[in-house]
Formats: sequence, structure tokens, C-alpha cells
Amino acid sequence: MQKQVIGLMLLTLLLFSAFPVHADQVEERSFEEESIYFIMVDRFNNGDTSNDADVDHTNPVAYQGGDLKGITDKLDYIKEMGFTSILLTPIFNNGADGYNGYNIENYTELEEHFGTIEDLKELTTQAHKKNMKVILDLGLRSVNGTPLNQGEMLEVAQKWIQEADIDGYKLDITDGMEEGVIAKLSESVKTVKENFIVIGQQAGKVETHLSQFKDAGVDLFFNNLLYQGVTSFSIPNQGFENLEANWDQLSQDYKNPNRLLTFMDNQDTMRFTYLSTEENEHPAPRIKLGLTYMYTAPGIPIVYYGTEIALNGAEPPANSGLMDFRTDQELVEYITLLSKVRTSIPALTKGTFEVIANEGGMLLFKREYEGETAYVAINNTLKAQKFTFSSEQIGKDKELKGLLTEDLVRPVDDEFNVVVERDAAEVYLVQNSTKINYSLFLAVFIVPLLMIGFIYLNKKRHGNNPKPE
Repeated sequence: MQKQVIGLMLLTLLLFSAFPVHADQVEERSFEEESIYFIMVDRFNNGDTSNDADVDHTNPVAYQGGDLKGITDKLDYIKEMGFTSILLTPIFNNGADGYNGYNIENYTELEEHFGTIEDLKELTTQAHKKNMKVILDLGLRSVNGTPLNQGEMLEVAQKWIQEADIDGYKLDITDGMEEGVIAKLSESVKTVKENFIVIGQQAGKVETHLSQFKDAGVDLFFNNLLYQGVTSFSIPNQGFENLEANWDQLSQDYKNPNRLLTFMDNQDTMRFTYLSTEENEHPAPRIKLGLTYMYTAPGIPIVYYGTEIALNGAEPPANSGLMDFRTDQELVEYITLLSKVRTSIPALTKGTFEVIANEGGMLLFKREYEGETAYVAINNTLKAQKFTFSSEQIGKDKELKGLLTEDLVRPVDDEFNVVVERDAAEVYLVQNSTKINYSLFLAVFIVPLLMIGFIYLNKKRHGNNPKPE
């Protein structure tokens, strides 16, 4: 009997060993459910001072000390804000002043200022344990090294998946790049890792619109068309220009605009904060409005590191300042709240998009998905704004539940009167009325209680009058 038990245990071990076990694999999510935190590695967090050679905090284009270990140390910080993935600027061997990662000299080695292959493996391992993905910028816009030929590109792309189990690449769609190159690279990496994410970003003066690559294996694109609209929130009383026309174009160019990456700034642009402060505006309220749009309109929010501390800066390299983790938490808490709202309402990630109002800084739109409806109101003006819905629009026995400010709007004379304060936003979920239905309450509770009371009193009265013999 003992031999049989031992034999069964060995057989079980052999069966398990015959298949790869991925205890730290990320749970499957649809692309639309992702939210990405974009990090310039050198400027985020210094986790290992032993690789700080040539660090010079007085020189804006010198290395500042950020590294892979520093990112690993801050994964909980990123996770708690609700981000599902991190995107890193290129981490490959760079030339002088290669702080931003785009002076690549050797794609097969890591930049020593950023860490070792063991550091990268530890980052992906710890991220996967937290159900987060790690995406690398492949750095195809590199200005220092010899451009990779197609064969080398495919080899490098597979190498880092096999060695470090990364989850995606950002590919710069550059001048002269052919559609077939992207398609082959995408096919190649997805043979190594099935759910691998391929992101496209326009770099340089690409003549052909990115929509030509939509069927070429690219899963997500930076939504450059709406970038100027998002930055309109940086100054009060600015409307979101050409919103309807741009969305009409995007809907024609892309089968699913919900897979476009929405951003307010990145490594190539001025900081959103800079746009506000140049107009003597306090950036926090403005950033909140921009973030609200990013998290509630169609698309995947991609937030550049430091947005949550209102990091400032004009053109590169000024837009890539050092991160400070000891600042006010107001924006951190707001991003956390937006993340919770977005993940709890499928209409915000997968729903249709209908603009209700877009005038003078007041934006109102509707999202719908499988019977769920949400209205998003963003008031980019200096006074409170009021709008009215009819019961016919919202539905019978319904109410509007505010998810950001906990506002609750019920109909009065068949009208929903909604007020959004200045420099504020709200997401209203249409839900069944929670107001007491007094007719129903009377029928279900009061009437039965009265009947029970009547029966009790009747029995008591007759019980005090004994039957005659």
C-alpha cells in the first residue's frame, strides 16, 4: 500500500512537471480595461546607487539615477493608483547623455545606469504577482546607433520576451517604415507570448496616417488626433474643439476607438501643468478635468509619470524632471478614484459615445453598454453649469448617482436638474430609484401589519367573552 501511494505521488509530480507552471502570470484583461503608467526610467526613482556613475543633477541631459530597481520598489505605489500596466522608455545600452533611452548603441544589452537583466527579471516577476504588465519602448526612433534591419529587429524583440517575460512593446512608427515590418514583428512576438501587447506611436513626420497600421498587428495606438482637445482643459472656458468631427474620423479609421491611447502629455510634449501655469492657472483643478476625460471617454488612459504631482516642464528635456514622492496626495487620490469608477462601469471602457453638449468649456457626453448608461459632465468654466434631462431620456423610476462627488439626482416633475460646480466634473450612473415607493410600501408592509393587528385584536376580544354553556 505504501509503495502504491509513493508511486501515485511520483506520477503526479511527473504530470505537473510536463507542463510549464506560470504562478505569476497576469490575469487576462481586455485591452480596453488597461490603464498605463508611462515612466522615463532615469527620472523616476533611484533604487540602486551603485549604478550612479556620471549622475549629475545640475545637467538636465545627464543621467539622474533612476533605475529598474527603483521602479520595482514603487510598484505598490503605481498599483494603488489603479494602473494595470507600466510602460518604460528604452532601457537598452545607450550612448552619452542617453538618459531618455533614445541614443541606443546596442539593443542586446541593458544600459548599466538602469540595471541588469536580473533587475529586469525581478521587475517583471514582482509586477506579475501584482497582476500588472511590463511594456518596453523598443526605441525604434534611436538617433545614435545603426538602425536594425528586419531580421535583427525580430531577434531582439523575441530575446527580451524569452529572457525577462515582458508583456508588450511600444513601437515608434517612423518615417519610411513599411506596414509589413510592423506586421511581421507583431506576428513574431505573439508566437512567443500569445497575449503580447503591441503599441504604436507616431514619431517624426510620418506622411501616412496611423490608421494604415490598424490591421497590421498593432493593438493600441496613441490618439494624437484628440491630443489638442485634451489640452484644452488646461485653461478655463476653452471648448473641446472639433470633438464630434474628430470622433467621426476615428470611428471610420478604427474598428474600435476604445483601443486608442488617450494622453495629456508624454516624453515628446510640454507638460500639461506647464500649459496651465503659463496662463497663471492653478494646475490641480485643470489636471483633474483632463484626467476625467481620459478615464471616461473612449480609449485607454496613459498617464506620464509625475502627472500625479503636477510635474512641470516645457519642451524636452525640461518635461522630464525628477519624480518627488513626498508631495501633496490630492491628485494621487483623484486618479485612484477615477480608476475605481472606470473599472466598475463597463460602459466607460467598452460603451458607445454620444456628445450631448460641447460649448464654451462645458462638455457632456453619454456612454452606453449592454443596458448600462453613464453620463459624464466636465465643467471647464468659471461658473456652475446647469442642465436638465427629461424622465423620458433617463427612464421611468430611475435616478442619477454621482460617482465622484456622491451627488444624487432624482426627478422633480419628470425632470432631472443637474448642477456641476465650476472647475469640476461628475460621472452619473443611471440606476433604479432608491426612493421609497410609498404605495408599494403600503401594499407590502403596512396592509399586512394592519391585517395581523386586526386578527389579533379580534381574537383577544372574543377570548374575553367565554361561550355560554
